Amino acid sequence: MRKERGLAGLWQVPGWEKYDWLCHGFTTTSFGNLALHVGDGADQVIARRRQLADFLGFSLASWVCANQIHETKIVKISGAHRGSGACDLESALPGTDGLITDEPGVLLACFFADCVPLFFVVPERRIIGVAHAGWRGTVAQIASKMVEAIISNYQVSPGQIQAAVGPSIGKCCYRVGPDVAAQFPEETVERREEGIHLDLKLANLLQLEAGGVDHSRVYCTDICTCCSEQFYSYRRSGSQAGRMAAVIGINHVPK
Repeated sequence: MRKERGLAGLWQVPGWEKYDWLCHGFTTTSFGNLALHVGDGADQVIARRRQLADFLGFSLASWVCANQIHETKIVKISGAHRGSGACDLESALPGTDGLITDEPGVLLACFFADCVPLFFVVPERRIIGVAHAGWRGTVAQIASKMVEAIISNYQVSPGQIQAAVGPSIGKCCYRVGPDVAAQFPEETVERREEGIHLDLKLANLLQLEAGGVDHSRVYCTDICTCCSEQFYSYRRSGSQAGRMAAVIGINHVPK
C-alpha cells in the first residue's frame, strides 16, 4: 500500500499529487471546525475557511458548499455556483450530497464527522467530484450514482474514472443495530460478541467497483476518524463534534 500523505494537516490521496492541475484534500482538526451548522459561531468558522482558502490557493468566493441531508442528489457545478454556501447556510445548495464539475477555479466542499468522503477524478478530462456518504446515502447507492452522474454528464467511460474512499469511521468503531445491518451486503457486516460492526468504507468501495471503476483505480484508506484524535468524530464526541472539510478543485493550469 502506498504511504498516505498529508500536507500541514491535510490528508491527500496517494498518487494524486502528480496532477499539477488538481487541488484536493481532507482536513484534520488542525484546521478546526469548518461547518457552519454545528458548534462555533459563524465568524469563527468563516475565518477558518478563509485560512484554508488561502492555504489552498482558492478564494472563499470560489467555494461551493451543499446542505447535506444523507441522500443522493448530485449537482453539476458551473462557475455560476461560485460562492454558494461559502459564508452562510442559506445559499448552500439545498438537499445535496454530491458535487461534480469540470470548471476551473471552483472549489467543491463537503463536511464530515465519521461519514465517508468520496473523491473522484478523471485525469484525461480534468473532471472532479466529491460526495458525502453516510450509512443512509450508502444504502441509497450514492457512490454508484456519482459514477453514473460523471459518465452521463461528461460522456466518459467508467474505466477513465479514479476514486478514493477517504478517512471515516472504521469497522473497528462502527457498531450498528440489526435493522441497519440488514440493509448492507453480508461481506460488509461483522457479527461480534459485543454487537454488529459495519464496514462503511467497504460498502462504498463495492459500489464503485460495481459501477465499473476498476479496482486498481480506487484508493481506500484504513484511517478511522473515531480512533484518531486528528479527526472529528460524531460517534466519539456526539453532537459537539466539529466537522472536517473534503475539498477538491481544478487549478487554473493550461491543458
